[in-house]
Amino acid sequence: MNEKDFENLKDLRFTITEEMKDTIIEIAFTNQILDECELSFKDRKLLEKHSKKLKRKFALDLQAHNRVQVEIMRAYISGKKEIDQ
Repeated sequence: MNEKDFENLKDLRFTITEEMKDTIIEIAFTNQILDECELSFKDRKLLEKHSKKLKRKFALDLQAHNRVQVEIMRAYISGKKEIDQ
């Protein structure tokens, strides 16, 4: 990947829906609770599971609304890994 390709990545624009914004906020709140609150083992496990579900939901929504952008980023990341090795 050359410098021009990298510049093109800067121009990528992703679609972020209201639902995705809400999911991001819920992820942030959940992570804050996990980081700052003393929770029972059971409650911590439930919140961690909920956090994983939210992150998965966000990732799927992001991919669904940004197919081309996601493919471009995947190609960049896989090319970068090959270069780094």
